[in-house]
Amino acid sequence: MMACSQSGLLEGRGLRGEISVGRELRDYEAYGLRVRSQIPLTFPERLRSEAADVTLTMAAPEWFARATADAPANPDTDGWYQQFSCPDGSDLLRWPDLFEFLVAPDGRSVACRMHEQAALESFQTYLFGHVMSYVLVKQGYEPLHATAVAIDGIAVALLGDCGSGKSTLAASLVAAGHRILTDDLLLLRDVNGVLCGLPGPARLKLFPQVAKVFLPDLAGSAPMNPLTDKLIVRVADGQRESRPIPACRIFALDSSDLETEIAVTPVTPADSLIEILRATFNTRLVSPWRLRQQFLAAHRLATRIPVRRLTYPRRMDVLDQVHRAILADLQRAGERPS
Repeated sequence: MMACSQSGLLEGRGLRGEISVGRELRDYEAYGLRVRSQIPLTFPERLRSEAADVTLTMAAPEWFARATADAPANPDTDGWYQQFSCPDGSDLLRWPDLFEFLVAPDGRSVACRMHEQAALESFQTYLFGHVMSYVLVKQGYEPLHATAVAIDGIAVALLGDCGSGKSTLAASLVAAGHRILTDDLLLLRDVNGVLCGLPGPARLKLFPQVAKVFLPDLAGSAPMNPLTDKLIVRVADGQRESRPIPACRIFALDSSDLETEIAVTPVTPADSLIEILRATFNTRLVSPWRLRQQFLAAHRLATRIPVRRLTYPRRMDVLDQVHRAILADLQRAGERPS
């Protein structure tokens, strides 16, 4: 049995000399959650609130060694990403030689460890991506594997498999004057009775050739991980949407055929449910309660927000035309002013 526990965390360690981790806690916000962190993050700080939704702490190597001493020989893996389910309901997530995290059973705390060769931006990207999906699911939310852009104050979500072009299309929309709401992980929640997209970290994950075309200032970029050429590209304040905004449309991307025509077509309610279920961010948590939660959340979204299939050739030179197709669809539905 794994001896997973959140007790006995050790403080005062540094991250590759880039930041100094101490006892001071800072407050941030991501995906609508109040985040209290022992780790200084590259997000704008928020005023201290009475309570936090999730607390992030650093743990020393010795602590993680004890916590994982009896880890199963065959963890749930997806390439180099490993996940261990602990007897107490915690989940251990490990990217070998880079970082590891232990998410508490209720999702209210995360213990973190960063290896010497890992970069802070990469650490934050996985913390506020894969790791945060466990936090959200454990707290009763259902995040989507999606990128969202703010167009005239409304959230437009882009769904698609890995490599389908979500971030590239989002970067081209940002270059055209729109704002990024979130990249890769999207949470849709009711805010004062309105279904809204919640803002995530102000960055995009892009291949260098895409970043050079649409976001040529690469001063704020960093490698995503050693196994890919992708960069983590920070966007400027004027290129990000930092408030929850009403969600009006989901576009399921179909950009695999180089010769296809650009088209936006409605998706039936039944197929909308399937598209939303396929877009779940977290496929590792499969207990009966989670699967029921996932289905009910997808059903609610499918009945509240229109889904369109967006078909276009996988070429950057047609993205201006893809923008026009998106804007025309919003205008036809009265979601965007003429």
